[in-house]
Amino acid sequence: MSWVSILPALIVTGALLFLPGLVLGFLLRLRGMRLLALAPALSVSLVAVAALAAPFVGIRWSIVPVLVLTAVASIAAYFWTRHVGKPALPRPRASARQLVAVIISIVVPAALIAFVLVRSMHDPEFFSQRYDNFFHLNAVQYVLDTGNASPLWLGSMTSPEGVPFYPSGWHAMVSIVVALSGASVPLATNAMIIVVAAVVWPIGAVFLVRELLGRNQIMTVIAGALAAAFPAFPFLLLHYGVLYPLFLGLAVAPAAIAVAWWLLRPGRVSRRQDWALLMVLVVPGLGVAHPGALMAVVALTVPFIIARLLHQMRTPGRPRLIAIGLLVAYAAVGVVLLQVVRPPASQIYWPIINTVPDSIGEVVAASVYGYPSSLGITALMIIGAYSVIRRGSYARWSILAMAVISAVLYIIVSASPYETLRFWFTAPWYNNPPRIAAFWAIGVLPLAALGGIVLVTWLLRQRLLVPVRRLSERLPVVLIAIVVIALVGVTQNAAIRQAAADIEYTYELRPGGPIVSPDELDLMEDLSELVPEDAVIAGDPWTGASFAYGVSGRRVLMPHLLMDLTDDAEAINTMLSTDGDSPQVCDALEDTGVEYVLDFSADGDFQENDGDYSGFDDLDDSPYVELVEQRGEAKLFRIVSCGLGS
Repeated sequence: MSWVSILPALIVTGALLFLPGLVLGFLLRLRGMRLLALAPALSVSLVAVAALAAPFVGIRWSIVPVLVLTAVASIAAYFWTRHVGKPALPRPRASARQLVAVIISIVVPAALIAFVLVRSMHDPEFFSQRYDNFFHLNAVQYVLDTGNASPLWLGSMTSPEGVPFYPSGWHAMVSIVVALSGASVPLATNAMIIVVAAVVWPIGAVFLVRELLGRNQIMTVIAGALAAAFPAFPFLLLHYGVLYPLFLGLAVAPAAIAVAWWLLRPGRVSRRQDWALLMVLVVPGLGVAHPGALMAVVALTVPFIIARLLHQMRTPGRPRLIAIGLLVAYAAVGVVLLQVVRPPASQIYWPIINTVPDSIGEVVAASVYGYPSSLGITALMIIGAYSVIRRGSYARWSILAMAVISAVLYIIVSASPYETLRFWFTAPWYNNPPRIAAFWAIGVLPLAALGGIVLVTWLLRQRLLVPVRRLSERLPVVLIAIVVIALVGVTQNAAIRQAAADIEYTYELRPGGPIVSPDELDLMEDLSELVPEDAVIAGDPWTGASFAYGVSGRRVLMPHLLMDLTDDAEAINTMLSTDGDSPQVCDALEDTGVEYVLDFSADGDFQENDGDYSGFDDLDDSPYVELVEQRGEAKLFRIVSCGLGS
């Protein structure tokens, strides 16, 4: 399929991620880059709260609850700015040069990231063939079928008793894209991936650096180029897992960190109460997108909290007591979140992958989770750290502290031999190194950007580059172009090529591929014409048969590999081909609505099947099914036992 076919879904995705937040942010008196960068975080929160609230008021999930909540929030924002918030201080208008720098800082990483993704995906209808994507694709279809995108409901797809909470922000948003654009679930998923990775993330990264270090034009374009320079984010989570909910949460995390920066910054801050409100507004989106993203923001803002506390300790009188009380409360909330967000010990089973020296080496070499070293980023981080130590300020020390915290957490999760230490510090991320490697990139990007501007400033002072400096004073765009070209050349290296290859492998459609073959996908895409709308399809999920739900919209017995199996499902999975007319199987077929079976090859290089699906063995020789359609080795059978064949 041509990539032109994804354009409607891309437009709808962009509108969903930006427009609700732009309206709300504008009424909260955000302007310029702040408005643009905070819009996705606000939009995700509006979608998250709407998804949570809609079932309680009896509204089926669609764009309608989002529009209603956006209208209500906008009215509240109007009254806030009229009666609570202080008038905004006049800000100098951005010059044409600054505007050009901002545009370049967004367009360059957007083009680089989009190129990697489009090349790796091959086709807009293809999908990542990974363990967690069984859930993510099918959960979007489940939301569409049930009309419920609540995080309190989504887990019921795989557990009859229901899961108390499953982060549903991603699935809620993709389902709206499907409904509004008419795209398939895989295509809408790819549209969301591209917009979040290539647009939302670079804007947030540039915004964070500008808020921490100022609006210098060269700093701005350096931050933009670096947004596309780390394989750990946004690319790793699109290959490992895949972890789409955490990917969405971390993409909007830089905006939340910038809000926390202004909220907690010592000294006089204009409209601090407005920053407090913004913090309250972005937290729901982070939590419902993925609690791990919220905890990443908590971890990376610890330096802000400590600095604010130390500052308030020196302030005499009642304000000191009030501020200290609020900061203690903030810290207490963080501790409570640590306990609440941390999963049960039985789910924290990921082992270490390195020795401590190896993990330290990965951090220094900018090669976390085994990616090739990126010496350019290493050099920038070292220069940035040196500049902080040599001539530190509050902002610079905060940047260094963020980088140190993210590095220490990665070293602990990937190499610490002390499980108690890992349980206390990295359990909110399941003690899973790739999750922390992803937000390590967020933690170190501002430090690398600082190193970049220090390096450029130093180079321009050298005698050999005097002509360049003079030319850049007359034509600043020349220097911007030189910096961008140099950074892109240095950072788009083997690490990014490896990230692209990893994603390409998961999308690759070939016989014996990761899970699904071309014939199997072809058959799944036609199931809507071959299987009645009310029928359920059985099949061994480890062969890729469970992808049929998200691909075709036809329900499957096993929408994920990790299920709380009912007795009915177990009977069908283990007995259909040999005892397909037994009372137990007949009752199970009636209870579940299963009428068809997908028989796919198990030749892919996926993980070893750890379940019992012997009921789907030798279906060709079974008297209880008949062949309906065959594409290559992929087969669709109709069950003819228990009166279903009549």
